[in-house]
Amino acid sequence: MYALAAMHTATPTRTPTTALPARTPLGRKLRTPALVFAALLGLDFLIAANRDVWERYSPDDYAERVRGCAAFPRDFVAVGGSPVAEGIDPALIGTNGYAIGLSGGTTTDMYYALTHACPTPPRVVVYGVSVSDMNDSRNEPHGPHSLMTWGDLAECVRTRPDVAEWETRHFLQARLGRCWAAFRYRHGIRMWAAATADEAFPGCCPVSAKEARDGRTLSDALRTGNGYVPTAGFAFRQYDNVKATNAPQPPFGFLDKYRTGSHLKYVDKMLDWANERGSDIVLVEMPVTADLEAKYAAAVAEFRTRLAEVESRRGVKVVRATRDAVGLGDGDFADLIHLNHIGAKKLSTWVRDVAFKSRERK
Repeated sequence: MYALAAMHTATPTRTPTTALPARTPLGRKLRTPALVFAALLGLDFLIAANRDVWERYSPDDYAERVRGCAAFPRDFVAVGGSPVAEGIDPALIGTNGYAIGLSGGTTTDMYYALTHACPTPPRVVVYGVSVSDMNDSRNEPHGPHSLMTWGDLAECVRTRPDVAEWETRHFLQARLGRCWAAFRYRHGIRMWAAATADEAFPGCCPVSAKEARDGRTLSDALRTGNGYVPTAGFAFRQYDNVKATNAPQPPFGFLDKYRTGSHLKYVDKMLDWANERGSDIVLVEMPVTADLEAKYAAAVAEFRTRLAEVESRRGVKVVRATRDAVGLGDGDFADLIHLNHIGAKKLSTWVRDVAFKSRERK
């Protein structure tokens, strides 16, 4: 009995428990990532604050041409694609002019470049229109990236619904890229670093340093000059000498699958813009080589038909700068469609005498 009572009254043995570690406050866990994020954000703001430095070494030629033209009121403005960039020198036409030559650009891009580059309307607008400008089978991402505002995008979608998705996608990609300055200016930063390193240690990175110097020269010329900055590879090349070597020529895909109609709407918008602001406007058909005309005969024919339709429908003056009219041969071209410095001098003088002086006599 006593043993049973003892069993009932014995205190049960307790199993020892391990104490749980104290929980780390959430704020302490996030402190290090937050500090790293803040440091990266601060660095990105610092990069953005010095964007002018990076842009001087890696210029966006579309944006720089618009900025250079808009710096002060212009008497005349020539706008067009790379044939204008290489072939029209405003200094040979008159004073206080600017050439907005957008390499690879389309008529759509040229309209938005013109409207942003001329807050004060010029007296005369020359659209150096090329056969490649109107090809609806091609669009240039540089346009929505560097030229368009939100309002421009909305207008483009209304005007060209056939490319609404493409224009919107490239526009939004560009806006997203602007959110991260380190990504946006990465090439400019690298060029600045190369130029700085080459000054401290001459010859340490000759290729990159030359690229940086070329970018700086281009930027300065576009900001302070008249927009005529011919490409070194085009200025002194002669197409007749190139052909004589029988070397294979690079492909020219700008006229492939040629069709017109959508970009063409922006010719009308350009004419309306000029007329509403009291600017005279003349369309100059840019010259091309006989080889290009032969290789893309159907595209050239359609282009000239469209141009004639605009001339008849709108009553705008179209000046046809054919090879015979200007006095151009293969030696005046650098390739199929771009003039060299000799051809540019001939064309610019011809435009001055034919397009400008004929309008002054009216």
